Amino acid sequence: MRSIPANIDEIIVVSNNSSDHTVDVAKEVAVENPGVKVLEDNRTLGGIGYGFAHISGIAAANGDFIVGGDGDATYPFEETENIIRFMEEKQLDFVSCNRYPVPKDVRIPVMLRIGTNLLNLEILLLYGLKIKDTLSGMWVFRNSIKDALNLTMGDWNLSPQIKLNAALNPKIRFAEYPIKQKNRLGKTKQQYFKTGFNHAFWILKNRFFKYG
Repeated sequence: MRSIPANIDEIIVVSNNSSDHTVDVAKEVAVENPGVKVLEDNRTLGGIGYGFAHISGIAAANGDFIVGGDGDATYPFEETENIIRFMEEKQLDFVSCNRYPVPKDVRIPVMLRIGTNLLNLEILLLYGLKIKDTLSGMWVFRNSIKDALNLTMGDWNLSPQIKLNAALNPKIRFAEYPIKQKNRLGKTKQQYFKTGFNHAFWILKNRFFKYG
């Protein structure tokens, strides 16, 4: 939270069944910063609530631009101003942040890198879209398009859904922006092999039976 630029008007922390005192810590920060809101959304889909947390945060956001990202310190929120400047220059509505190529000092599991490339290829073959980082957890978009994103997936599949719904909507101007990911804090809840197959199957099903 300390890496978030001072000119950001609103910070929304959404906890989904957190077991690491996320809510308590966020509320302590909120006492000193009235721009911080703390929400809890404990809904899950197959035991995962990643998507529900994002959906609740997006619904509660009031700013002109909405910046989404994981709370594990991997994403460079300090890049927000540069990303928004890029969006204004290119007249974009939605930017997905691309983590690749990964800096040498950043640890991203090999299985995750391979899985992301395979999902990128699947999307290219099924949708004709060239996306460099299907599983990036950081994105920036205009508040005015949030309803048009039509987000429905409460689990990890919110990540490919938000990109596909933005990129495939002819009224939304979509692009990717390169960022430098950092090493994460804490342990991930993801089971990469299981999650990867779940993503691949969802992307295939979504091609023929739209979820949103």
